[in-house]
Amino acid sequence: MMPKIFGLILAAGYSSRMGDFKPLVLYDQKSFIEHIINKLGTVCDEIVIVKGFNGYVLEDSVKAIFTDKLIMQRINFIHNKNFVKGMFSSVQVGLKKIFPRMQKDDYVMLHLVDQPHISKNVYKKLADEARSCSRKIIMPSYDMKAGHPIMLSKYVVGKIINAPVSDNLRDILRKFHEEISYIEISDESIVQDVNTREEKEKYLK
Repeated sequence: MMPKIFGLILAAGYSSRMGDFKPLVLYDQKSFIEHIINKLGTVCDEIVIVKGFNGYVLEDSVKAIFTDKLIMQRINFIHNKNFVKGMFSSVQVGLKKIFPRMQKDDYVMLHLVDQPHISKNVYKKLADEARSCSRKIIMPSYDMKAGHPIMLSKYVVGKIINAPVSDNLRDILRKFHEEISYIEISDESIVQDVNTREEKEKYLK
């Protein structure tokens, strides 16, 4: 049986640096979240969106965008009531929802909401690697620099959800440095975060 891939989108923050609600900021006539869902949908069996600030607005917007589309049947929302504690709290909330449904060889594709411009080819390469290797973590790399989205095995997901909320994802992943498969990608967008209007002008041309 082919391993399942669960998509996890982190969209709970205040978007304070952007000056606007980042998931619904437009890029190429579509919102950030719409771009990401469309591309995750090509490789993921299910998609979980972690919401927090403006959570009801986000959920209503996604449902309006994808109404009557089959992909909506594969999208679930979960609210992180403690989103003010930072991104790692949202990572844990999302992974806790997914973990009970994971089998041994399944992966979670963890996606930030500030990277709507990653090409479809990146998702396919990561999914192909997940279906052909047994590494605990799969990361795309551009010019020897690790980027996103990242693939987490069930084993790593279990370690993350049982960690203190005061931990951070980077430090946990470092513990598995010998179990990471790096996929070289010729797409600089995997290391570009669009958190400000200036970055939007710079990266989303």
